[in-house]
Amino acid sequence: MIEELRFVRYPAKKLDAFHRFLGGAVGLQSADGSDDIARFRSDERSYSVECDATGATSKPVVGLSVRYQTDLDDITGKLTACGLEPARLSAEVCAGKLYRDAVAFEDFAGNRFEIVVRHENKSQRFFPARDAGIKAISSVDLRSPDPERDMAIWTEVFGARVRDFAGESGQLGFDERHHRIAYYPSQRSGLLSVNFEVGDLNDIMRSKYLLASQQVRILDGPGRDPASGEVFLYFQGPEDLIVSYGTGMKTVEPDWTARQFRNARDSFCMWNSDGLIPERWGADWETQDNRKVGTR
Repeated sequence: MIEELRFVRYPAKKLDAFHRFLGGAVGLQSADGSDDIARFRSDERSYSVECDATGATSKPVVGLSVRYQTDLDDITGKLTACGLEPARLSAEVCAGKLYRDAVAFEDFAGNRFEIVVRHENKSQRFFPARDAGIKAISSVDLRSPDPERDMAIWTEVFGARVRDFAGESGQLGFDERHHRIAYYPSQRSGLLSVNFEVGDLNDIMRSKYLLASQQVRILDGPGRDPASGEVFLYFQGPEDLIVSYGTGMKTVEPDWTARQFRNARDSFCMWNSDGLIPERWGADWETQDNRKVGTR
């Protein structure tokens, strides 16, 4: 049912910091916005990241698309049957966000989502702020006290498939790519990271050294995810935002069978790179220094 991951909306206090980071450091293209809303493109979408300083957004929102408005009626009923509280967004709100219709809901952990219909694309091609090799927004990582319970929403309501597990963490896909959503066990909910596909390993390494020269804090990688095969680089943005680059994610066949990897660091990075994100260490974090990275 879900066709695409479309955007992430992030609550912001100072938009200038997000313009410097998402444009100058990450390499996204600034898009149409306003005095208190900043939008950024990574591909043909009208925007992939929206930073909202109006005060209307209290927590990050992940936007995904379905094809028809009638799908939203079916989704609303199924989410309600699961014990959740979906809400249809008004035509005025949807028009301001550049889509035709939408249903908003929170999973059991409190992570917020919007399922949208006809989110606008741009006729003009994506023109990056710098040559980071960005091809598209690719996936999101989320935190949950009970990942399995929240993943069940996506498999039972939206028809997503569990692709692999690492400890209690799980990766979910709804197209040919290995995954688009990943849940990590945590004592609290929230967006862990928004992830962008880049061209190849050279793009990862060039950005690693460029970001370090700009004193952007590298949080994890370069490394390789043993489940998806993706080479990754996670780094810190303003106001607890974490962004990653990735390349080489597997495509999967319809008969893919989910695998279980052990709850240890080498299940999140087969290269055993150093990292500062506790959710990506599994049980091994207990043996590390108490270095924590706050995320919303």
